[in-house]
Amino acid sequence: MNLLCRCIVPSILASLGIMAIPATARAQVTSAEPNHHFGDTPSRADAASLQIKATQAQARIHANKDDRDQMMIAIKTNEVPLAKQVLLRNGFTAEDLENAKITLRTGGGKGGEDEIEISATCCDPKEITIQRSLEYFTK
Repeated sequence: MNLLCRCIVPSILASLGIMAIPATARAQVTSAEPNHHFGDTPSRADAASLQIKATQAQARIHANKDDRDQMMIAIKTNEVPLAKQVLLRNGFTAEDLENAKITLRTGGGKGGEDEIEISATCCDPKEITIQRSLEYFTK
């Protein structure tokens, strides 16, 4: 009888187009709230694209003394509009910077080698962090 219930009955029901659902199957809960994991969530490609632009802009700024000096001033004086101008000249678009939270950080101190690091995260909120770091070398 046990074999009949486990094997034959489900196969008969399946052949009739009726599906037997085990009693241990979990119910799927639905709600009126939208699922934020689909549709309006930015893709990983968008985040990767923004980070690639940040890395490329960092290299361009490092190679251009005038842009590097302006970015250092922007960071030191916390002038986000000046930093935006430098970013726009070095690969970012106005759309990339629209509604982006731009954070300027300084490593502080004197001596060593000035470096600018640009990182970006996407989205909601889109954030671009520009950090001036100083590496200290000991003799």
